[in-house]
Parts: sequence; structure tokens; C-alpha cells
Amino acid sequence: MLVVAAASVATIAPAYAGLGGAPTYPVTASSTSAGAASQGGSAVARFAASGNAASSTYTVSQTTLASGTVVNEYITAGNTVFALSWEGPTMPPLNTLLATYFPSYVQGLTDAHAAQGGGYGSAVVRQSALVVETGGHMGAFAGRAYLPQALPQGVSADDIK
Repeated sequence: MLVVAAASVATIAPAYAGLGGAPTYPVTASSTSAGAASQGGSAVARFAASGNAASSTYTVSQTTLASGTVVNEYITAGNTVFALSWEGPTMPPLNTLLATYFPSYVQGLTDAHAAQGGGYGSAVVRQSALVVETGGHMGAFAGRAYLPQALPQGVSADDIK
């Protein structure tokens, strides 16, 4: 009976991509996305304003979650998210945003905290396929995540803000 209930929920729950896939909070014509709306937020698209030739190779979709946290998804012309950044009073749902990279992030975070002697708090997970930087304190969190090999030509990690 529990399996049937779980299967039913899985078929009605919205499916979102994330880092390495399609945008988690896709922008629609009305500037509100299904993902953001379900969390009480809204999404708008803006062109990257890096001031270089790379600016036309990606866009940034900015979503404000119901919590007030702002999530930026950096999206290639091919509609693939290659980076994320966030800032706000709560952490965004990293399990959703990091998508298939989330288990790798959790392992890296565990390793980073072990290297610091345990605990919680700011951390940098730097792996060959994934970089995640988190920081802040209660009420003011910020961070970014990106796929080093997926950065478009002319885009550097410094462009992810």
C-alpha cells in the first residue's frame, strides 16, 4: 500500500532538472515559473552583463523563492544550467538545484567538514566535475555552484556571482 502511495505522489510531483540539465525554475512568458510558483516565488530572465563576448553565450534566470532567497541559474544557449548562485535568509533546496550532483556534493561536504574537525558552517567542495561554495550565517546565506568543464568559452568562475 505504501509503495502505491509513493508511486502516486511521484507521478504528480513536478519534475525539475537542475545543474547540468534544464533550468529548475524555467521562465515562462508571464515571468513566473512553475517551480518558483510552487514555492511562492517568481522567475525573470536577464541577459548576462559581463561586458565581454561571452555575455551572449548564456543567460541568467533569477528566481526569488517564497523565503526571500534569490537563486540565479546560469544557462547556456542550449538551455543547460552550468552554474548557480544564491543569496538570502534561507538555504535554497540544494538537492533540487544540484540535481544529479547532489550526492557528490554531500560526500564532498562530509569530507570537507571532517578535514575541519567536524561541525557545520561554510564549506568549499572542489571536485573535478563540481565546485560548490557555501557560506553565511542564520538569516544570511550565500553560495554558488558550477561545473568547471561546462563553463562556456570566455566565462570564468569569477563571472558566477
